[in-house]
Amino acid sequence: MSYMLIDKSLSIKDGLLLHKNIEPMHVKYIEELREIEGLDVTEFSEADVRAEIIDPIVRALGYKKSQFSSVNREKHISFLGKTSKYIDYAFTLWKENFWLIEAKKPLKGECFGYKELSQATEYSIHPEINAAVIVLCDGLKIEVFDREEDLEKPVLAFKIKELVNNFDSLRMILEPMQIWFFYKRRVIKSIDKAFEIEFNIQRVNEFKVLVENRLSKKRDVILKNYQATNFMDKDRSSRLKQASVDDIIDGYFYFMQSRPDLNVMNEVLVDSCIRGNDFLVINKMFPEDFKSANDAFYSNALSFLIQLERSTKKINYTPSWLSLGGNGDVESLIHGLIRHSLNYFDGDEVRKTILLASSAFRRLYKILAVIAPSFNNNSELRHLLTRYTESEFSWEQILSSPKRNVLSDIEIYSIISTDRFVKSFTAGQRKFNVGLARQNLKELWSLEIKLLKETNNYTQLLREMDFGELNPTECSSVAYDNLGHTCLCIIKSHEKWRAYILKNYQAEIFNLAGYGSWAAKELIESEALSDNNVSNKIEPFNRFFFGDEGVHRTLSTLYGLR
Repeated sequence: MSYMLIDKSLSIKDGLLLHKNIEPMHVKYIEELREIEGLDVTEFSEADVRAEIIDPIVRALGYKKSQFSSVNREKHISFLGKTSKYIDYAFTLWKENFWLIEAKKPLKGECFGYKELSQATEYSIHPEINAAVIVLCDGLKIEVFDREEDLEKPVLAFKIKELVNNFDSLRMILEPMQIWFFYKRRVIKSIDKAFEIEFNIQRVNEFKVLVENRLSKKRDVILKNYQATNFMDKDRSSRLKQASVDDIIDGYFYFMQSRPDLNVMNEVLVDSCIRGNDFLVINKMFPEDFKSANDAFYSNALSFLIQLERSTKKINYTPSWLSLGGNGDVESLIHGLIRHSLNYFDGDEVRKTILLASSAFRRLYKILAVIAPSFNNNSELRHLLTRYTESEFSWEQILSSPKRNVLSDIEIYSIISTDRFVKSFTAGQRKFNVGLARQNLKELWSLEIKLLKETNNYTQLLREMDFGELNPTECSSVAYDNLGHTCLCIIKSHEKWRAYILKNYQAEIFNLAGYGSWAAKELIESEALSDNNVSNKIEPFNRFFFGDEGVHRTLSTLYGLR
């Protein structure tokens, strides 16, 4: 059995980009296929073969009338001198024909002959069909031909009694996405064939321009298709609804989330609290011991608390370091987290140190991604595997790119390193060697400065690599308060808490605006706030470097922030 359509002439990279993995088949289809294997087709007519064998196979392959992958039964076509030719099955993707099945009543012999194949081939070359893949089925056997490659030997052939064992091979050829990718590979092979004997390099360059122009003209069509396509948002939402408290707090909350995803996760956590698990949720999120955290974690946690307060005012447990003596009030937790978030944990040296370490690790890994190519070695491979394994309708596949994987690595490595940092300096229950931790943080800053100084053109390299990062990594916790900004973005969309910070935290809002927060500037402008000496300006070197103006100035200069 050969695996056609998996073109061995392609490199591994090209092969992954131009093939698609198949997903596990639903058990109900496997059961239907087993029933087909057991059928006695001795007295079957051609119509019986279509109804009892081919129709279930077509459904199992993923074709259904009027869907993006559709099937036309008994399609009428005309030839010179003939006006009544009918194809048993013609299969379409987005209304374009790609392959056909020709049904036959059970025939004698181990394989099909010239008569059966020639009739199907005649149909396949009709302009209204133009199908490269031909399938013959008589209820006893199936044969698949690639008419542009070989009309003597089928690329796949098996007995119906062995249908289940061979069905994945059939799926690799005939499933909707497989056929689509087959035609993309065919375009590449056609180009190879067209230029195999070309001797004029100028002709090649001219053709390259023609192809690029044609693809550019398709951009508007592709964008319209994108807007009309129903991607798998619901599947992601369903997965998040099934996520555990541990998954959300110890996993998802360390990454910035879209508002819809964050709302779903908050609903899961709120529901757990309402069902009596508030101690589990709150203690995991805000333990009395010192927890690894980053800007995203606290902003996501604030969003959760605001959503929790809408459902219940009281809970059974509030951590002493955050609740400000609130006696179980959810509001007291929100008050405490807003205060810490808007002043960058001023007064909580340990948690401030952990946040600064998290930002430093992120900046360091970003530097390595720029100056050490080996850091990015597996990013392209993971992109290729995502292209191959993930559904074409998933956001994971749509958004995948090597650069996105690099940014993901930077996030993950910084989270892991921060967790190790916290564990290294935790000395027991509620004990943290903050002096040693700060010394280690200073060493991280020194390493960061050393790497940047050794790379004179770092900002140029960073600009040319163009990761497309939305997170302000280089300036975060150097000259910009990303924690305060992201929390303001959450607070200002909730009228109650917007009014609360306007009443109690105007000085912090002006400070954040001074660091460059557009959310703070928007609040100031929309509310027509006036400084009137309300702000007690806190210099970045005091907020982010424990008063070390030299380190702040050096890093700001090296990152081009001054």
